[in-house]
Amino acid sequence: MIPLLRQNVCSLFSRSAIFRLSNISVCHLSSTKRNTISRPRSVFDRLPKSLHPYVRLSRLDKPTGSWVIFLPGAWSIALAETSLNTLSLFGLFGIGTILMRGAGCTINDLWDREYDRRVERTKGRPLASRQLSTRQGIIWLVTQLSLGFLVLIQLNLPTIGIGVLSLIPVFIYPLMKRYTYWPQFFLGVTLNWGTLMGFTAATGQIYPAVIFPLYFASICWTLHYDTIYAHQDKQDDLLIGVKSTALLFGKDSKLWLRAFSVGMLTHLITVGLSVDQTWPYYLGLVGVGCHLWRQIENVNLHDDQSCWKTFVSNRTTGLMILACIFVGNLFK
Repeated sequence: MIPLLRQNVCSLFSRSAIFRLSNISVCHLSSTKRNTISRPRSVFDRLPKSLHPYVRLSRLDKPTGSWVIFLPGAWSIALAETSLNTLSLFGLFGIGTILMRGAGCTINDLWDREYDRRVERTKGRPLASRQLSTRQGIIWLVTQLSLGFLVLIQLNLPTIGIGVLSLIPVFIYPLMKRYTYWPQFFLGVTLNWGTLMGFTAATGQIYPAVIFPLYFASICWTLHYDTIYAHQDKQDDLLIGVKSTALLFGKDSKLWLRAFSVGMLTHLITVGLSVDQTWPYYLGLVGVGCHLWRQIENVNLHDDQSCWKTFVSNRTTGLMILACIFVGNLFK
């Protein structure tokens, strides 16, 4: 991440076989979801077959995870300004997101390849099935990290410093999902690093009053969508002893989802006040709140398809917030 961090959730990282990393929506996005969920053919299917294992290892064929990583960084950039420089930063952050998400998924599969081989659902993954060797996986990881660093150094020095620090949660996160009931929180800490970088990249300075509330808002968002995602696997997670907020909250999950939504919107309002946003921004947040409310009211946490569709609809949530910022900027 270079927001670039920023599964799915893999989430950057995908689930493990024995340790069913139920929290990682972002990478899950990329993981083999459920057999009951059909996937349309993508442009990646037309690539040479020799490249397919690398595409699947980096989850390049599953873009939803990249969206929920990229969008918080995009909010941060847009809050700073609307200009040609903004478009340039969007491009850099977008490339960085894809590279760092892929690196995160690769790290996760390297950690869990032995476990993945023991489970039917995951034994076909490139490293678990030995379509790629461990050496090839490490080389691919280094390649992605190197390309990500080349993107990072196009930014200013404060942003480069923040970006380098993002590697700490990227490497630590895969451990968190095994030892705590709050892996979704640590996923949020990892995936949303771009919020700390976007505003800094656009302004050249670090403004804690802006980037920290935005970071907390984004973490609340991840807790919202990834708790919904984790409900798909709660029965299996119970059997194998993997922890998640879905198991922790249980029947009170919707109450917690409302709390996360309120936390997200409250921090977004704080951000707006910090950058002197205009009335369309706040009016738009009312629409975002209605969208989140509908998600919570309509999702059936005992139905995998309902959880999946609600999870995917959070791309719309992120795009709505980005639109709020752009329209608010026009009235400044």
